[in-house]
Amino acid sequence: MKRETISAALGGLDDRFVSEAAVYAPGTMREGPERIVRMKKKRFLSIVLAAALILALGITAYAAWSIHTARQEEIKTDLKIEENNVSSYTEYPVPGTAGSAVSDVSEAEAAEPELVLLSAVNAGDLQRVYVNISPVSEKCIADYPGYPGTLNFSWSIDGTGIGGFASPRLPSGLTLHGQEAVRDAVLQYAYDRETQTLTLECIVEDMFLEKAAAALGTDSFPFLVHMSDKDMDMQTFGPVTFTPTDEQTRYFDFEHAVYTDAASGKSIEISGLELTPFGAVWKVRYEGAEAIHSPNGDPAEAEVWSMLEDKVCIESQLFFSDGSAFSTGGALSAPYTSGAVELHCEWGSAINIDGIQKIVLGDLVLWKNDP
Repeated sequence: MKRETISAALGGLDDRFVSEAAVYAPGTMREGPERIVRMKKKRFLSIVLAAALILALGITAYAAWSIHTARQEEIKTDLKIEENNVSSYTEYPVPGTAGSAVSDVSEAEAAEPELVLLSAVNAGDLQRVYVNISPVSEKCIADYPGYPGTLNFSWSIDGTGIGGFASPRLPSGLTLHGQEAVRDAVLQYAYDRETQTLTLECIVEDMFLEKAAAALGTDSFPFLVHMSDKDMDMQTFGPVTFTPTDEQTRYFDFEHAVYTDAASGKSIEISGLELTPFGAVWKVRYEGAEAIHSPNGDPAEAEVWSMLEDKVCIESQLFFSDGSAFSTGGALSAPYTSGAVELHCEWGSAINIDGIQKIVLGDLVLWKNDP
C-alpha cells in the first residue's frame, strides 16, 4: 500500500474519532502546566491515530510500514546525520505493503519478494544504500554466515552487468567475534521477525554508477538486490529506482607541508585532504612513490612507506570547535594518481566537516582556521 493510500485512509476516518482523541480529561492531571497538558493531548492523539492506521491498513500492513520507518530512524540516528549537519544524505518515501488486509490480495501475492529503498549517504567515492528485503525466513538468518548454508547478498543494476556486495546492516562501531556473535547481532539489529524483513547495506562505488549511467543513459537506476545460498536458487528483490545522493565535500590545502618521521628518517609531503562526513582522501608525495606503487615495486621499500602513509592517516588529528579530536584511521587503499598517492579512509558515523578548526600531525600544524 502506498503512502497516498494511507493518507486517503486517514482522510476517510470519522471525524468524531479524531475529535475524541483531542479531548483533554481534566481528571487525569491536577493543576499541571499548560505545556504538559498539550503534550498529553498530543501523545493521546498519536496513540489513537496509530490505532486508526492499524484499522485502516490491517495489522500486517501497519507492521511492515512501521519497520520501514523505524529502520530509517535507527539508521539516521546511528549515522549522526542531524547532529553533524550532513547534507549528503537522502531518505526515501517508504510504501506500505502489498499484503495488507485492505488490499485484498492472496497469500501467494503477499509473499512476493519486496525491496524497499530506505536511505543512502554519499561517502565520497561510494554510496551506502540501505534497503529492506522481505520475506526472509529466520532460518536463513540463523545460518548466516556459518557453514554449511552460507547466505550471500548482492546488488545489481538491472539491464547491465554491474553489481557488488551487500550485507546485513549493523550499528556503527559494533565489534563482534565469532560466527555466533555475528548471527545474534544480525537477528537483533537487522532482522524483524514479525514481518520477516532484513535490512541490508549495499556498497555502491561511484565508478560502477558512472558505467551504469553510460550504459543506460540516465542517472536514475533500476536497483536490484539478490540473496543466494548453495542450497537454494538465487532470489531477486526489486527493482526500485535509485538516484545517487549528492556529495558533501570540504577540501583543505596544506600547500607543501613536509613531515619527517623520526623512526625511519624519511620525509613525506602532505599536500591536501579531501573530506566528507564519512571518508577522507589524504594526498601525499615522496620520492619514488610512483615506482613503489607500481606492480613491480620493491616490497621491502613499499612496506616502509606504507607504514609512514598509515601514520599520516592514523596519527593526524582533526580538532573541532567543541575541543574534540578525530582520527581518520588507516588507509583502506592507496592508489598513485596524477603525481600523488591518495590515501582513502572510511568510517561509520558522520563527522561535522564544517566544524573543523585545526589539523595537526605531531608538532606539525597542517591547517588552522584563522578567523
